[in-house]
Amino acid sequence: MAVLSKSILTQMLTFYLTNLMRRPLLTKACTAGALLGLQEQLAKVLAGTAQRGGATDKAAETEAVEANAICSGDGPHTALAKIARRHIDPKVVQMALYGFFLSGPLGHYLYETLGRFLAKRKGPIVPVLMLLISNLVFSPIQNAVYLMAMAFIAGKRKPAQLAAVVKDQLLRLQKVSWVLFPAVQLFANRFIPQPLWVPFFNLIGFVFGVYVNTQAKRTMLKKP
Repeated sequence: MAVLSKSILTQMLTFYLTNLMRRPLLTKACTAGALLGLQEQLAKVLAGTAQRGGATDKAAETEAVEANAICSGDGPHTALAKIARRHIDPKVVQMALYGFFLSGPLGHYLYETLGRFLAKRKGPIVPVLMLLISNLVFSPIQNAVYLMAMAFIAGKRKPAQLAAVVKDQLLRLQKVSWVLFPAVQLFANRFIPQPLWVPFFNLIGFVFGVYVNTQAKRTMLKKP
């Protein structure tokens, strides 16, 4: 059984890496969308904000809505849409869309630009430059975009509101990033084969994102 599971994981990794080489932008966009959607759902569960209160009544209400959607004479697409609205958290969908259309492509183009910049350089200066540029330039850009996207999803649509969120929260988020990710990058540079860097960083980013998102939701729950 263990051998079979290892074989399946190897095939999945090979499939992913092959698509990463052939269609890097699409693969990274799909990965970011899937991971950010899953990250949001997992954070809701860990923070205790998923289906809070009245779970039994809510389940009964959901069953009634689904039965009504199926038996009301609506077309199949309308019935499915009604059922989906009861089961799918809009925030999860919004996070997945943010990952697919913004986070994934942004990371792809930033690091593609960095790769071109470092392509003609050799020696120990290369990992140093990669570490400095990714943490001092790219990380603040990506974190600022993330904060603005979260504020936008939360209903803050005015430029002044988005700027205020970035001003208030960016430094705190950046401090955590600067503690964690340089160590992760040094570890990857030393121990992880370069073809595996993308899935490795995706895994670390996913865990980090779940932690940050969960803490934010728990903080919101404590507010009166």
